[in-house]
Amino acid sequence: MMRIAGSIAAALLISSAPALSKTAEEVMPLVNSYCGACHAVPRPDVLPKRTWPELIRIMTGIMQERTGKANISENQFNDITAFYYGAAPDELPVLPYAEVPLEGKGFTARDIGAMSQLPFVTNVNVVRLTGKADVELLACDGETRELKLLTGKRGKWKETALAQVDVPVHTQVLDIDGDKDMDVLLADLGQLPPLKDLVGKLWLLRQTSPGKFTKELLLDKMGRTSDAQAVDLDGDGDLDIAVAVFGGHDVGEVIWLENGGQGAVSQYTRHTLLGISGAINVTPVDLNGDGRMDLVSLVAQEHEAIVVFFNKGGGEFQVDTVARAPHPMYGSTSMTPADLDKDGDIDIVFTNGDAFDAQTDPKPYHGVQWLENMGDLKFRFHDIGRLYGASTAAVGDLDNDGDLDVVAGSWVSFWNDPKRYAVVWYENDGKQNFTARGLATRPAGIASIKLVDVNGDGALDIVAGAIRMDLLLTKMGSPYLAARHFPPADGKPMPRVLVLENPGLGKR
Repeated sequence: MMRIAGSIAAALLISSAPALSKTAEEVMPLVNSYCGACHAVPRPDVLPKRTWPELIRIMTGIMQERTGKANISENQFNDITAFYYGAAPDELPVLPYAEVPLEGKGFTARDIGAMSQLPFVTNVNVVRLTGKADVELLACDGETRELKLLTGKRGKWKETALAQVDVPVHTQVLDIDGDKDMDVLLADLGQLPPLKDLVGKLWLLRQTSPGKFTKELLLDKMGRTSDAQAVDLDGDGDLDIAVAVFGGHDVGEVIWLENGGQGAVSQYTRHTLLGISGAINVTPVDLNGDGRMDLVSLVAQEHEAIVVFFNKGGGEFQVDTVARAPHPMYGSTSMTPADLDKDGDIDIVFTNGDAFDAQTDPKPYHGVQWLENMGDLKFRFHDIGRLYGASTAAVGDLDNDGDLDVVAGSWVSFWNDPKRYAVVWYENDGKQNFTARGLATRPAGIASIKLVDVNGDGALDIVAGAIRMDLLLTKMGSPYLAARHFPPADGKPMPRVLVLENPGLGKR
């Protein structure tokens, strides 16, 4: 049984379940055998009672599709269904209102760029691309199918479309060809639903003259491509490219493209690092402090794990899973490396909040957490805070007190409850104890957050990309995404990108 998304969610309606004819102890071997064959066995309490019967039926079909035969009898199916249905709660527990509001003046929200009826900004990135503005942002806009450059100068913003791309999801700015101007490496998901289709692409936007770019296709016919990072992985002085292919339905991988050093970007040799679907990112970082760039991936789908590719030199990697979620409904969404405790090594901050799969209600086990790097390839889990639909997190000193805070965004919550926030600041007391402070309740759905001093006053502001996944999936034919926790679509324009201006917390 694996996590699913998109149109399958429409089928998860309330359905009847057979009565349990065996004890839980008698059924557990069946559960461990059939459910555990694909992933960690989930507890019944991770989903409400009404979800389990149809979900188990769908998962049984997926298992049979994988193996090509019926591996489970009707009686066994009924026993597993009755076990989960009988042991699950009618509704999931509700998180308390833990967010502590700011005292005095709060953050001021300002929309930048064009408004939208259906915001679908998958990523924002703070860059120095042209050098002609105070602040430059790249926004991956899946609604208009464009990569957009937002430039701010003396408080005024200009929006420019750089390229047409099916579903842009990640950018890296670098001088890939050594001509002293900046280019853009761009990952293209290809399509939103996680299907087997080989629609993912990797693009290079080469800057040919100031502010002018040509679009070059580096790689295509991949699964849905979620991330790409150019970095010297084999220590030979040129830039290789690591690529995360999220894919879907068993199509996916993590690869790296070895630069042949012949002066042409197209001269690469492909190496596979991991052959499973669900890789959200592939982030280069020297995690063990040996001077070589490792790669870290947060892998979703049924795997729900943080996988590290430790660089052994000469193009060789050691693959280790350093953390794994307790169940496949965990909903991994993002990760970022940071020395959160400032002890000289790199830790990992990560979020889980994907509810657009088996059941779209916000989950009480969603939130933000970090792995403390203990050395010797060991990591210790720490909670930062529970947050419905946590989708993204950024690390920075928001209040200028010398320690690192975390700002998180949510893309699914009980938005009709005014006490639920879309953006939350987890204030660090200097000892990695965090206080959650709600900063913004709208827009309802944040997919990407970056911290940057937008107005030059010495305090970090928050740049956020908005996304209304409920409207997107409803438009795609998923009527199950009911409005019981989303705000109604009232026809009013919504921001695509916004800035939450820091009121000057601890401003130097």
